[in-house]
Amino acid sequence: MRRLLVPVIALLALLAVPAAGQAATYGISDQQASTFTNPLFAPLKLKSARYIAPYDVMDSPADKAALDSWIAAARASRARILVHFERSHTAGQERKLPSVAKYRSEIRKFHAAYPDVKEIGVWNEANRCQSKNRLAGQPTCKKYQRLASYYKAARSVFKAKGTNIVALDVLDQRDVTSALQTIRGFLRYAKPRPKILGFHNYSDTNRGSTTRTKRVLAAWRGDVWLTETGGQVKLGRSLPANTGRAARALKCMFTMGRSFTRIKRLYIYQFNPAFTANDDFDAGLIERDGSIRPGYTVVRKRQRGSCSSRVVR
Repeated sequence: MRRLLVPVIALLALLAVPAAGQAATYGISDQQASTFTNPLFAPLKLKSARYIAPYDVMDSPADKAALDSWIAAARASRARILVHFERSHTAGQERKLPSVAKYRSEIRKFHAAYPDVKEIGVWNEANRCQSKNRLAGQPTCKKYQRLASYYKAARSVFKAKGTNIVALDVLDQRDVTSALQTIRGFLRYAKPRPKILGFHNYSDTNRGSTTRTKRVLAAWRGDVWLTETGGQVKLGRSLPANTGRAARALKCMFTMGRSFTRIKRLYIYQFNPAFTANDDFDAGLIERDGSIRPGYTVVRKRQRGSCSSRVVR
């Protein structure tokens, strides 16, 4: 009897562990064109790259110039390009939600200018709400039907063979409830059923957890791209500056990229550091003087580690 129990117990233990599948495709999410020419970038072997542009980028000369520079640099490095749209950057328009016709017209201009860009995100961090005192966020917050209409518009514009559309993009936040509500609300209206969800799981990777990621995967039946993830060196008062903690979070990130088979793409945010030491957010792999941080080595070696509460220390 004892001889029989030993292999049975061992089998049950294996079943309790998430199956390690093929690794997700790894990429970078960074707004600076200089990323691709930095000699430290090539050794990371990240061949997918993501850029966030205002939906009306073609009407903003400054935003258009920045996008042109980034796309030229990404093309030169032979990166697979994903462009994700978000709110307008034009003064007075940042809180305004465009009509579906306006959104379609603007992304059609983009498509005409960059016909080779075949990976598109409909709207970045759609569930991150703006407030009277905070411009950061998106006017799409809780606008589920409008988001579904933007998705339909994107499908009508970007319809060439081989196109990938990130239909919805959500931020986990400490409380993942808003992300789950946005997913469910969006799916009530989105037809045909979308295939790719963009998810930013900073809270899980940086606080030693997989709970939020598991709940989002349960709410979305299709593929999930971690369009932003990584190790936060600093996040205001919540996470004081600590490059070692960020490196441990990156190891957790790679573990999740292996453990969950429906996570197909993973974009590390970001390569470059914050512009100044006083900035509230910093997730760079390098220092401002050009030296590397511990997280850089983790990414170059694709090192995996535990997703446990010790990550936050």
